[in-house]
Amino acid sequence: MQAFARWVVRRRWWVIGGWLVVVLALVTVSRLGGGAVYSNDFRFSGYDSQAARVMLEQQFPSAAGDSDQIVFHTTAGRVTDPPLRARMQATLAQVRTLPHVVGVADPYASSGQAVAGDGTTAFATVTFDADANRLSKETVTAVIATAEAARTPTLQVELGGQAIEQTESAGPGAATIVGLGAAVLVLLVLFGSVTAMLMPIMTALIGILAGTNLNALVSHGMDLNSATQAVALMIALGVGVDYSLFVVSRFRALLAAGEDPESAAAGSVNTSGRAVLFASCLVMLALLGMLLLRVTITDGIAVTAAVDVAFTMAAAITLLPAVLSLIGHRVNSLPVPGRRRPGTNAAASGRLTAWTGLVRRRRWLFAGAVTGLLLVLAAPIATMRLGSSDAGADPAGSTTRQAYRLLADGFGPGVNGPLLLAAALPGPSATAALRNLTTAVRADPGVSSVSPPRVNPDATAAVIQVYPRTSPQSARTSDLVHRLRDSTIPHATAGTGLIVHVGGPTATFIDLSSLLAGRFVPFVAVVVAIGFVVLLVLFRSVAVPLTAAVLNLLSIGAALGVVVAVFQYGWTGLSPGPVQFALPVMMFAIVFGLSTDYQVFLLTNVHQEWNAHHDNTRAVRAGMNRVSGIITGAAIIMVAVFSSFVLGGQRLLEEIGVGLAVAVALDAFLIRFVLVPAVMFILGRLNWQLPRWLNWLPAVHAEPEAPVTPAS
Repeated sequence: MQAFARWVVRRRWWVIGGWLVVVLALVTVSRLGGGAVYSNDFRFSGYDSQAARVMLEQQFPSAAGDSDQIVFHTTAGRVTDPPLRARMQATLAQVRTLPHVVGVADPYASSGQAVAGDGTTAFATVTFDADANRLSKETVTAVIATAEAARTPTLQVELGGQAIEQTESAGPGAATIVGLGAAVLVLLVLFGSVTAMLMPIMTALIGILAGTNLNALVSHGMDLNSATQAVALMIALGVGVDYSLFVVSRFRALLAAGEDPESAAAGSVNTSGRAVLFASCLVMLALLGMLLLRVTITDGIAVTAAVDVAFTMAAAITLLPAVLSLIGHRVNSLPVPGRRRPGTNAAASGRLTAWTGLVRRRRWLFAGAVTGLLLVLAAPIATMRLGSSDAGADPAGSTTRQAYRLLADGFGPGVNGPLLLAAALPGPSATAALRNLTTAVRADPGVSSVSPPRVNPDATAAVIQVYPRTSPQSARTSDLVHRLRDSTIPHATAGTGLIVHVGGPTATFIDLSSLLAGRFVPFVAVVVAIGFVVLLVLFRSVAVPLTAAVLNLLSIGAALGVVVAVFQYGWTGLSPGPVQFALPVMMFAIVFGLSTDYQVFLLTNVHQEWNAHHDNTRAVRAGMNRVSGIITGAAIIMVAVFSSFVLGGQRLLEEIGVGLAVAVALDAFLIRFVLVPAVMFILGRLNWQLPRWLNWLPAVHAEPEAPVTPAS
């Protein structure tokens, strides 16, 4: 690493020019390729909803496309009044002529099923020729604009459905700006210099720019969900600023110690750069572990986030030191009034020493109290229910939220998430069997209504729409799906030759939740094992990786418990709903990587002191004094960045933002400041013992072995 660091500084203009060429090339090729192509496709195998989907695509393509609703509500009269009826039917006739629209169900031809009992609300179902994820934004926007043109002061027109929701959902732009602004403020306070603040910000943005454009190219060969961009951006912004923060901090400390700019830049790569390299590799390994789940949404997030982390890490250990070696002492220019220069805050070091001494004296008390608190926070996990929030959780002013409310008020909440029964027919004589199936399903207490069967022209397949009494995200709707599959349908079709699968978006999300819940524990075991092996080799200790694994599980469990309390219980006033099906695996992969980041940065310094003096108390105290301030600043930046994504307006981003912000806050302020030193004081020399039969492990160091002069 030392030779690499010297090469980066000696060839700084080549490094800067190389980054310029790479970024420009990626941007150009990405634009020529048409930019990113997102596909909100939830394909997986072995579940009933996917069998229904395949059957409909093959035997009933007109029923396999996305179905959305145009909802009409009048505040003057009834929707059956001739003037209103004429206006609505004219609008629906225009929608029928739009590209990719294969059908529009007339609410007045539905035997009253699409007109509410009080006559003030009606809806028309628009069927497209493809799934929502395969429809262009222009196609869906044209339908929205045509429908909304029918609005009058007394006629409200709203639209709902998957295609509408995907088109209307806001991107991460506003949240990114807020997160970036928060990072700027924290860096100004931490560094006390505008120039020093700009270094991590610019480095992270350049890495994100390169990674985002490479991911745009990846999207042409791999299904990437629209949420992947926001999640990957959230992670990359947090870790990118943090990685650069560590390098800039070490560079300024070495300058303050009297080194020249070139030596300080090389030294920052050889020390903090090593830790950044190890930490980022752990983050990428944890993220890529999600590929084991074999689900498109988690695959996309794993790849795109890992690509962004790789670029931000590469920028932090190549581009940043090259620039720092050029600007030298000017890194401290444009000072912020009232902030100290590096190396002058002895009071902070004294407070950290006093705090570490208090933790050492009361180590059992602190360890027990923090562990108990984390377990209490994690308690709601016992009742966690995975699923997919329905449109009732969309932003209050969105058309999908308004359409959901109107449909629920007029027809019951189940109309927002119909189930599709896909039936393979044994022959033309299956009419009686279909009729018996419809009667049996309608008799279920969880069913509100059942549409008449629609048979394809070849009489080989039929589709039946089933409207539950409860909302798509309700636990009772999940119970209904399982009941239909396990008892109602098998009993009704016994001996008839009918093969029936329960599908549709609601059933798909129920199956996806079951799949991820079943694979969560093996996934956790694999990621923990990888982290254990890496830390075992890095610190040549069994206690360090074992402690890290347990503490990481505690912090992740506590953060998930808070998410359950906030979003599933609705304790903060939010609309209660299930935890998003992909959240636990995504949170575990991301938080495990980030937590191990902090463990590496802290314990490399502690390990250096142990190797120098073999005094555990001195090593823990010195390591805490050296890096606690930087870890605190890095954690505050991450918390600010992750919290800003609560403003994204999407339930998944809100849950991820809250979960990651809470996890990082707990990890940095409770675990790293209290629990880690308390446990290390309790274990004493056991922290650094390695069984003789593991002495063959290679000696790998995240930083040079010789201790570096402490800097506050």
